[in-house]
Amino acid sequence: MSIYTVVEQTQLETYLRNYELGTLIGFQGIEAGVENTNYFVTTSKGEYVLTLVESVSADKLPFILGFVAHLAERGLAVAQPILNNKGELFGTLNNRPAVFMSRLNGRPLDEPNQAQCSVIGNTLAASHLAADDLADDQYQHLYQWCSELSAKVLPKLDETDKHQLQEAVMAAGMIPWTQLPHGPIHADLFPDNALFDGDKLAGLIDFYHACSAPYLYDLAVTLNAWCYDEETQVYDQQKAELLLESYQAQRPLNAEEKQWLPEMQKVAALRFWLSRLRDKLFPKDGELITVKDPNGKKELLTALSQAV
Repeated sequence: MSIYTVVEQTQLETYLRNYELGTLIGFQGIEAGVENTNYFVTTSKGEYVLTLVESVSADKLPFILGFVAHLAERGLAVAQPILNNKGELFGTLNNRPAVFMSRLNGRPLDEPNQAQCSVIGNTLAASHLAADDLADDQYQHLYQWCSELSAKVLPKLDETDKHQLQEAVMAAGMIPWTQLPHGPIHADLFPDNALFDGDKLAGLIDFYHACSAPYLYDLAVTLNAWCYDEETQVYDQQKAELLLESYQAQRPLNAEEKQWLPEMQKVAALRFWLSRLRDKLFPKDGELITVKDPNGKKELLTALSQAV
């Protein structure tokens, strides 16, 4: 659980007056949060999720929430923000951007099965097709991001990790980033950001890493997250083939994307190794903080680099 900003009952009751959501019955922190503060909120009108956005600035939220709204309009299952009484997608609570969404049915996954991997591949492709309708605002230069953060964490690593990190960053620079099809992407589609009811997708959540970047990067993040078990250090090739097959049934990869997919999976592992190193080495203040082990993604990067 991560609670960076504590919300008191009286504060939440006051904030609720900005919405037509009824009166407060109860609320509790959500265990799955890592970078934002999340609460389940029960009111006289229903069940909701309140997010206090800690990971991005308010100026990026129109892009992020607008992307979510567009996906919903195109029929994708996503958690939609609820407009306040002024018709706004978010407000401010305890000096943080605050977003209310309806609580979806379903639960996040611990270990996705083959059917769920197939569903998520199909859904991811549909989101990329829908994203083609939008301008590629908030472009994320992923190689630059990795390069800059690696310079920050390198002095705190041992020689073996330094060498691996430097090699991975150099390899990331070889990808023809600007030549790959790109647009708005989720960028963080881990199993705990997809709620399922059995094998049926209830909805995608947590778009706060959304940016414009190559669709191939989004696919690589998802393949890594859904097909690699960090505890056993096993990459499930069968799940990966099913996910990729269902993705391409909706949106076939072009020749360049097929060529660079293995390298992009290494970049995806690198990006989350770096972000976890940052969170461990330079922790943020908060009430209750979850920090994920960087070694899970480092071992994945090692496995992908050794694959033939």
